[in-house]
Amino acid sequence: MADIAARRQEAESRLTELKHMHGIALLDDKPFDLEEILGVERELSGLTAAEGEQMRRQRMEAAAAGQARIDALKEKLERRNTERLEAVERAEKAAIDLREASKQWIAANGDCAGLVRALNQTGGAGILDPHETEVRLSHMLTCALKPLFGLRRKLGMIVFPDAWSRFAGSWKEAEQSITEHEILAALKGADRK
Repeated sequence: MADIAARRQEAESRLTELKHMHGIALLDDKPFDLEEILGVERELSGLTAAEGEQMRRQRMEAAAAGQARIDALKEKLERRNTERLEAVERAEKAAIDLREASKQWIAANGDCAGLVRALNQTGGAGILDPHETEVRLSHMLTCALKPLFGLRRKLGMIVFPDAWSRFAGSWKEAEQSITEHEILAALKGADRK
């Protein structure tokens, strides 16, 4: 269908011209066939109806596109909600696993500290004490979680210490390099007795 607005403009121009010619015919007392004016008026009426239908279809298409967008957003929200809850479960499991492993680590270090002290009468083993282990654990957690909270040093209400690069690698290697000399010294000392 040709552009309705252009057709309307053309029909309105023809109607204006026909009405002008009808007026001239009346003034000059000449006959004039009104059928042509009625035909143009019917055409304009049809064009008005076509414009209304065109607008209705555009509204329907816009509504359908809007509904499709809403449906897609709902689908995405449902999918993201499932992923979100799965991530919550994984985070909870990881936190519980970390808690339990940390309890074992702190307790094992405490036991090792007691054994080192028993083998080494001059003291030492402070680096293995629970408080020192907790401090190292906090630095290791800071390094592991730093990508999550960035430069803020905060995760919600939890405030982390400065991240030390010596704790950024393997926790086992860091723990071993920091504490192993105490254990080896106690073992060496025990062999001398």
